[in-house]
Amino acid sequence: MYINKKYALISLPIFLAACAAPLPPQLNTQGQPITFANPVIGKKEMDDARFVLLEKSIADGQYKVVSISKTRPPITNERQERIVFNKDVTKYSADFSVYSFQTYVDNNNYREETVVMKCMGSTLKVVEYSPCSSNFRYVFVPTGVEKSYVAGQMSMLQHNRWTSAELNQLRGVRNPYYALKQAGIFERIQDVVSAK
Repeated sequence: MYINKKYALISLPIFLAACAAPLPPQLNTQGQPITFANPVIGKKEMDDARFVLLEKSIADGQYKVVSISKTRPPITNERQERIVFNKDVTKYSADFSVYSFQTYVDNNNYREETVVMKCMGSTLKVVEYSPCSSNFRYVFVPTGVEKSYVAGQMSMLQHNRWTSAELNQLRGVRNPYYALKQAGIFERIQDVVSAK
């Protein structure tokens, strides 16, 4: 595949700006903003947490609410995702049962730090819900790699080693905001607060 580096160089800042665009603020019942805890909510904040189990519909591909509770529900099929909110409903994240994060330092982009997980092979969500099995994962490609490629300092083969899900084992965690929004959770925040 041929990539015109002139256009790629122009497109990169536009792409990065779009990724950095803030999401509209969502508020809890106390009027406080609800934010994504990237990549997960810390263990200290898991006391009295609320769990939302979502499932992607086979019919229309939209996320729907399966349950809202104070008890962690099991994932029973590969279309499901589990989100956790802290007690105050000011933070949320995917509720992985297994994870082992590390910090990647991008020396080619001002030592930018990103929390990632190394995924060695694939697992089913029903066996192990993790950043390796969730739909909220993405193949992590450092900004410095993209800069080097666009500047002609990296071959297509080297670049493909980073962009290929089969060759690059590093995964980042996407904000599940879109799935929560699609399922109408932000309109049902009172249900999350009063979960049993």
